[in-house]
Amino acid sequence: MRTCALKTFGAAGYSRSHTSLGQTTRHRLDLVNPHEIDDLRHKLARGQIPPDLELKLKKLSQGPLAHRSIDQNCRTIIELLLAGCHGVFNGASAEERERLLRVLAYVRKDDDAIPDYRQDGFADDLQEVQAVARDLGSVLQNFKLWRLRHQVPIMWHAAQELMRATPTAVRPGKATLPMISAVG
Repeated sequence: MRTCALKTFGAAGYSRSHTSLGQTTRHRLDLVNPHEIDDLRHKLARGQIPPDLELKLKKLSQGPLAHRSIDQNCRTIIELLLAGCHGVFNGASAEERERLLRVLAYVRKDDDAIPDYRQDGFADDLQEVQAVARDLGSVLQNFKLWRLRHQVPIMWHAAQELMRATPTAVRPGKATLPMISAVG
């Protein structure tokens, strides 16, 4: 096992290391208990994102760049796991899906290696997300390519059908204004 070090910046802008970040990824992921993993697995299998996780991701999406990175990576992981649950994406092994699920459960957990209520509380979450993105980067990239090939055309087609069915006057961004002719 390897030990990873992550530097974060304190309020004054200086760099400091976290002792709890020196823990191995395996050790931190062991903080997630089987009940938390099973709960998340069952909710995703029903196509649901747990409300507490959704709220946390929304909060992260409005924060600094590192927090937005956690949000975006977690949403990609969720989409991959949902596609796997529905049997439409099979580009991740059971072991890889389990690791992704465990990282997602870790991010969901408020009281992890560095409790999320602390100012630096998401530093460990960021490190876990970065580690899985690095280790399973090819799986995540293959999923993104699969999504572009298979899901985006369907979404585009549905949007086009909606546009055809929606009167021009009520389309977003298509305000109908009377024409004013310029008299020269």
